[in-house]
Amino acid sequence: MKSKEGTFQHSFRVRYSEVDSQGIVFNANYLNYLDVAITEYFRAKGISYSEFIERYQLDFHVVQSLIDYRNGAKFDDLLEIALSPSYKSSKIYWSFQMICGGKKICSGMLTYITVSHVTKKIVSLPEEVGRLLKFEVKVDQKPTE
Repeated sequence: MKSKEGTFQHSFRVRYSEVDSQGIVFNANYLNYLDVAITEYFRAKGISYSEFIERYQLDFHVVQSLIDYRNGAKFDDLLEIALSPSYKSSKIYWSFQMICGGKKICSGMLTYITVSHVTKKIVSLPEEVGRLLKFEVKVDQKPTE
């Protein structure tokens, strides 16, 4: 899979315990794969997720997950995950796609909300954190006239 600027790549093999009786990855496991890839994204940016929470007193909660399933991955397939994060105010958008052998398995978007680890209230993502994690600032597109 070709990587575009601002895209993070992570790959791993499907384990036997992740497939259903039809021999394909059970659909809920794709969210687990994304969770692993996002955790690795943080690590690649120089901070573990647990260090991030401790240092910035912030956490993220999933508020929306959209997945477009195209093909089923199978046991021992090598999945390549591409993540492209962006943010606006308190929301973080994780655009993603999963590829196996050049075939698109699924794609979509996860939306996180930024929450104070102390107060448990929604807060805007500090610019410092956006820079640290190299998130693109999401800009609303205006309709063309």
